Amino acid sequence: MRRTFKTQVLDKSGTLNRLTSTFLRRQFNIVTLSVTPSTTPGISDLTFVAELDEADQVQSLIRHLEKQVNVLTVQDITDTSTYSVELLLVKVATPSENENLYELIQQSDALVSVLKEEDGFTYLQAAGSETALNQLLEQLSSLEIKQVSRTGTAALL
Repeated sequence: MRRTFKTQVLDKSGTLNRLTSTFLRRQFNIVTLSVTPSTTPGISDLTFVAELDEADQVQSLIRHLEKQVNVLTVQDITDTSTYSVELLLVKVATPSENENLYELIQQSDALVSVLKEEDGFTYLQAAGSETALNQLLEQLSSLEIKQVSRTGTAALL
């Protein structure tokens, strides 16, 4: 099962390496990872989604992360009232009938905008939930997708 965690860490070199080593030792898979400076100088907010097989692994992971140097807080925010979003960039071959692309965009639950159309390609930007972005990619699969780039989950409590 996928779980979303919000962590505050001191902005020090080696912190991310220590955290990912914890995942490696315990054979947990990180699905997405997003790090940003917090509103407090010297502290970063780290949001990650991890694939955990069993419910008891959640508490185990939290305990192990809390023991790490430079970790201030760790929260499992999966079942809390949060707002989370991902960013998706997609480069598709511009279809001969452009209205097909715009129909697909309008059907999406994600916020989608066309960044530019150039040299036979259309560059799209979309923001939304993991589910909305997955559905958008599925809808766009009828077109020739050339490149995809996706951020990790960003979340607010």
